[in-house]
Amino acid sequence: MEVRRVFVDKLKLKNGMALVAGPMHKYIATVLRKTEGDRIDLIDGKGYLYRCTIQSVKSKEIYLQVLDVVHKPEEKRRKVTLCVSPIKGPRMDWLIEKATELGVSRILPTIFKRTVVKFGDNEKAKIARWKRITIEASRQSGRFSIPEVLEPTPLRGIPSFIEDIKTRLVLYEKEKQNTLKDFFSSPSEGELCIVIGPEGGIDEVEIEWLKENGFTSATLGENIFRTETTPLVILSIILYEYSKK
Repeated sequence: MEVRRVFVDKLKLKNGMALVAGPMHKYIATVLRKTEGDRIDLIDGKGYLYRCTIQSVKSKEIYLQVLDVVHKPEEKRRKVTLCVSPIKGPRMDWLIEKATELGVSRILPTIFKRTVVKFGDNEKAKIARWKRITIEASRQSGRFSIPEVLEPTPLRGIPSFIEDIKTRLVLYEKEKQNTLKDFFSSPSEGELCIVIGPEGGIDEVEIEWLKENGFTSATLGENIFRTETTPLVILSIILYEYSKK
């Protein structure tokens, strides 16, 4: 039988026992239909996996015996903050799911001049849905950590989130000289921030501002990709570059 993996935020541990309550209690007991003696794995989103056996299922709590703890630090993988213009409907959901599978560390929905999506009363609901998608995609892809999904932020507000990130890249369709090959040919360490604009393109004033704030512009070549495709191309390249080391 498949051992299911469940994400538990703020995992409570004491004397080799784990306590699960709230929504995850309902999910394990009602949706997964797990009961005493069943095996289940818990992940805390910080790089740890806890192999457990369910000891008892109460009305509001589940107690699990921790059999083993596995640490899978992902610090060795290059951390990537993805600043991307939100897109409408299920395409954004798909982008977040696939970016998670490809190892992104943080997703910062970034509002550009030509961003079409508007955020209002449903902003918190959208963010909550995106966070659920990252949790499920992390579980499915075997990640021990969960990408952070930040609140939508205007372009000029992103510096406060990337103060410590020195390597910065913006994909720009009008760039004629710099390519991704050029960018990755220069060895660099540490975290990476990638900016991807809306389907209408990044305004020239915005590009100049990005360059003034330490971003290198690069082109993906002659092909024009949709907003949800571009992050997957660049994240796949980063994954490849990392796997060579």
